[in-house]
Amino acid sequence: MQSKNLHTLIHQICSGNFNHSELLEFISISQKIAVSYLKYQEITGKNISLDKYGSQSNLEDVAMDCIATLFMRDDNGHFVQISKYFDDVLNSSSMLDDETILIKLRGLVIKKTKQELSRIFRERDPEGAKILRNVRVALKNAPDLNSFREMGHEFVFSTMLAQSVDYQPEVVLMKNQNFVSNMSLMRTEPLEVLYPNLRRHLPVIPDRILKQQFLIIYSPRDPVSAIIRKMLMVVANYPEYQNYLGLDVIVNLIRSINKEMLHERFISDVESESPMDQLRLQEIDQAISEAIIYIEKKIYQQYVYKNKVPSHKADIYLATITDYISDLASGKNTDSNFSYLCRHLPGLTQRQYRDDERSIFEYLVKLAKNKLIKKLQTLL
Repeated sequence: MQSKNLHTLIHQICSGNFNHSELLEFISISQKIAVSYLKYQEITGKNISLDKYGSQSNLEDVAMDCIATLFMRDDNGHFVQISKYFDDVLNSSSMLDDETILIKLRGLVIKKTKQELSRIFRERDPEGAKILRNVRVALKNAPDLNSFREMGHEFVFSTMLAQSVDYQPEVVLMKNQNFVSNMSLMRTEPLEVLYPNLRRHLPVIPDRILKQQFLIIYSPRDPVSAIIRKMLMVVANYPEYQNYLGLDVIVNLIRSINKEMLHERFISDVESESPMDQLRLQEIDQAISEAIIYIEKKIYQQYVYKNKVPSHKADIYLATITDYISDLASGKNTDSNFSYLCRHLPGLTQRQYRDDERSIFEYLVKLAKNKLIKKLQTLL
């Protein structure tokens, strides 16, 4: 992808001294970068296109949706995000070459595309997005769990099982919750050297066996980190298969079990529930999903995009607020905001909460609660 005089074009866009054709040229360059990234994502197995044929026109539409917020202007008509990102280029005493600027532009566009893709996926599948978010939060906060990427996919494993030569999975996974893996903090050696007992040369465990054995030890009260450990316990006990799991496998199994448990609950109550009751439950689930999507947009627009809250902290806030409003909507007794946040930030103290978290987090909880209540009031 080439563009002559990109430095001049960037300077004109950021200063506001551009004509219509120059703006269209800059948008076209940004869109092509986004499309190339989307094509790569589809090659790795993600369903980006909006139709089953994956037509090029749809990829271009998705790309434009992803980068659209880059072109939001302030009251003076300036592109705020673009100007801020290229501030060092515009104020540099030496003129950077177009290739260097193109690399920098790629970084901005791909970062924005990743963020917006997450939003698109959440809107397509709120339940799956909620599970994935909770799994990622659990992986960040569990020192004995780690992951690696290979061929465009992410895989989850237990650092203890992957390092131990002689082990009993039940003992390792259930009694060493406070284990801290220094290896996970700085990976300077190949994966096989750090974790010699990853069975990467073996086939994947069949879904049927994994689910059947996992249900034997599964408890509905398990936190997500415990669920992941129990899944890894299952594969560790089958030496003929890999002792790690794809992130998508974990998410799909949790989704499947949640769906079956919900179905069983509905079946058990079928005599006492009318069709109107079941419709009302579906409407409540929809209200929860809408509240989650609303608060997620609010967090990113008001805090993440303005560098007030890092993206990993935003994920923790979202997972916590999701737990809170789900309990609220289902009529459960809710704990304090601090207690909910402690579930996803183990070791958080009251002082740390007051100093670092309370102001923003409780504001977001209030917004989510009000959004949910207003939606539920329309259903009553």
